Amino acid sequence: MSSHLIKRVARVSLGLVCLLPLLVLAQDDDGWLLKFKDYAVKDAEIFHGQPASPQIVNKDHLAFRTAITDAARKGPNFAGHYSVAVWDCGSECTAGAVVDETTGKVFSVPFNILTLPLVEGTPDDPAHEFKGAVYELKSRLFIADGCPEGKRCATYYYEWNKEKFRMLRMVPQRGPRRTGNSGRR
Repeated sequence: MSSHLIKRVARVSLGLVCLLPLLVLAQDDDGWLLKFKDYAVKDAEIFHGQPASPQIVNKDHLAFRTAITDAARKGPNFAGHYSVAVWDCGSECTAGAVVDETTGKVFSVPFNILTLPLVEGTPDDPAHEFKGAVYELKSRLFIADGCPEGKRCATYYYEWNKEKFRMLRMVPQRGPRRTGNSGRR
C-alpha cells in the first residue's frame, strides 16, 4: 500500500471517529434531541402524598375542570410533583394544563392547542410522526411535538422551572402540505 493511500485512509477514519460522537449526541434511541435525564428531579422531590384539589382560576381551564381534576387525582406524572392533564380539542388536536399536586395550583401549558397533523412522506423522505405532549415524572423536560395553534410545526423543548416553562430549543418539522387553488394553472 502506498503512503498516500495510507494517509488518506487514516484521514477518513479519523473524520469518521470525530463525527461518531456528534451523531450519537444528535439523537439517542428515544429520538429526542434533548434528554429527560439531563433535566432530572431528585427522588426526594417526588410527591407521594394525597394530591391537593386543583384550584382552577383561569377561565380557559374551567371548561376542562373534569379532565384536570381526573389527572390530578391520579398523582404526579411530571417534574416530581406535578400532573399534566391533556384533553382532546378535536380531531388531531390536544390541549392541556399542569397541576401542582402539593398546592393544587393550575398552570397553562406552553400552547393553547397543539395540532398533530398527519404528514405524508416517501420511502426516501419519511414523514415526522408528531407525538403531542411528552413528559416524564422524574424530569423537568417537557416536549411539545406538533403545531402550536395549528402553525409552525416543530418539536419544542421546554424546561419547567419555578412554575413556568422556559423554551430551550425548537426543531422545525415538516407540516402538512397546503392544498387549494394557488392562483396558478
